Amino acid sequence: MPEKTQHYPIKPSILLFVSLFWAAASIRVRAQSDSTHSDPKWVLDFGGSIGLFAPFRQVDDKRFLIGVSSTTSVQFNYKKHLFFRLEVGDVSAGFRYKAVAGPVNSDINSTTNSINVGLGLGYQYKVKKWQPFVYAGSGPSLVFVPATVYDVSTNTLDYKTNSAIKMHWNAGAGVNYYLSKSVILLLEAKTFTVTNLPKNPSPNLSGISVLVNIKITL
Repeated sequence: MPEKTQHYPIKPSILLFVSLFWAAASIRVRAQSDSTHSDPKWVLDFGGSIGLFAPFRQVDDKRFLIGVSSTTSVQFNYKKHLFFRLEVGDVSAGFRYKAVAGPVNSDINSTTNSINVGLGLGYQYKVKKWQPFVYAGSGPSLVFVPATVYDVSTNTLDYKTNSAIKMHWNAGAGVNYYLSKSVILLLEAKTFTVTNLPKNPSPNLSGISVLVNIKITL
């Protein structure tokens, strides 16, 4: 049977993006009103990042699989150093799998992806315009994996997408660079691991991301 190619476009959550923005803005206003003569304990920033994703597990005898990672986040900075990060994003990677279903051979050349919501905790330290940081977090992931179903009665092979909710963990490090008092350029690298994924075929959704982010301090 000829190779089957499928694509699953990433669909950003616009409603959640807007909700996070207004929640962050309202908390920022309250924090400023409570501290008119001193630095506020809470400072919020909001932004979106995009970058490359390299799965830990690669397919033998195939070209190197690579994907895309993107995130929208609201970060709650407490007393300059400690921060909490609420984020929603997605990870997409190439998917290759050869399967035998009855008398039919199948070669899937497609894409697998996950939509992720997470909460992270981190520490940062500012030196002039530079602010290195480390963090770790976790949350649920909605995972989509291509699959095949063989119908014995009609001797046909159907292609579909399985979905499941899993837990993910991530940890990373990076640096903020203050372009101005309210605009921040962020570079970060992080590991991303989804738990309890099948090993054969592997969805290839555990790996390393390198991301660029622009954040606005609210």
